[in-house]
Amino acid sequence: TADQFFAFKVPMRIGELNSFCRGIDKAFQIYTQLVTQPIVDKEDLVPPVPVLTRYKKELGIKAFVKKEIQEVRPVDERKSSEIVQLTMSKLCVRLNSLYYAISQLGKLEDSISERWAKRQSDKINIRRSMNGKSKSVVSNQKNQFDGSRKEINAAIDRVCEFTGLKVIFWDLQQPFIDNMYKNSVSQARLDTIVEVLDLVLAQLCDVIVEQLRDRVVTGLLQASLDGLVRVILDGGPTRVFSPNDAPLLEEDLEILKEFFISGGDGLPRGTVENLVSRVRPVINLIKQETRVLIDDLREVTQGGKSKFGSDSKTLLRVLCHRNDSEASHYVKKHFKIPSSAPPST
Repeated sequence: TADQFFAFKVPMRIGELNSFCRGIDKAFQIYTQLVTQPIVDKEDLVPPVPVLTRYKKELGIKAFVKKEIQEVRPVDERKSSEIVQLTMSKLCVRLNSLYYAISQLGKLEDSISERWAKRQSDKINIRRSMNGKSKSVVSNQKNQFDGSRKEINAAIDRVCEFTGLKVIFWDLQQPFIDNMYKNSVSQARLDTIVEVLDLVLAQLCDVIVEQLRDRVVTGLLQASLDGLVRVILDGGPTRVFSPNDAPLLEEDLEILKEFFISGGDGLPRGTVENLVSRVRPVINLIKQETRVLIDDLREVTQGGKSKFGSDSKTLLRVLCHRNDSEASHYVKKHFKIPSSAPPST
């Protein structure tokens, strides 16, 4: 296209050049929109949060299993089919295409600027008048495609986020979101999930360009942490935790962290540490005794500050997943949270 434009043997002003550049910029943006068109919103990937309930000690965890609330994923058949078709390899190809497009923009800008400057310098009758302006004209062409750059980068971020969410909340929904820590932390640990993630990363790294590897792997790490927090705070009636579970949760978080660092072959340690840090306060709450959590929640609901830097929503969810009668009684009395066990008849 650029070759055809500069091959025209007609007088050409800066206005024509700007129109040409705007057309290319628009074409790149349209292409980007087509590449991301099948990418659904986060809400279409993440299953609904289970109804918040409280532990009922006298009926035990077996009652939890009988009463487990199964939410139906609100995705229409068309969207569901599109999500299934977006395999890891296909998502990586889309990312590679976007990267190639954005990597060509700079070369295209340089080519257009050089050709325009040469075309103007060839006009002997206006050479002197253009000489002082050529630098500014060439400089102006350097940002002609900023709109495309912004849109392509946003698209790459969106596809990376989607890829991570699809793996954790769609492909691995049953083992991760539905079953990890179910009934007992010690019986359903994270290590089995990491084994599956290792296969996912191997497939990803076989296809994705090196320049995008860290961005898409970061998306997978973020989704994994989202899933972990979801399981702990909104895991439904089959997830209950006690302070004794905190060391196991900390160990699992460390396993996940080291997996993504991969002995220096994975993500930078600082990046992983920074992302993982948002989960540590949640596990720290699990570590606390029930009375301490109740006092902290009472302080927060009265307008004070949490000694753990938490909010009322998080504190309440920890207490609802606490397997003791003191926590259950408190959330029933002050927050009217229903029991997870079926009412007696």
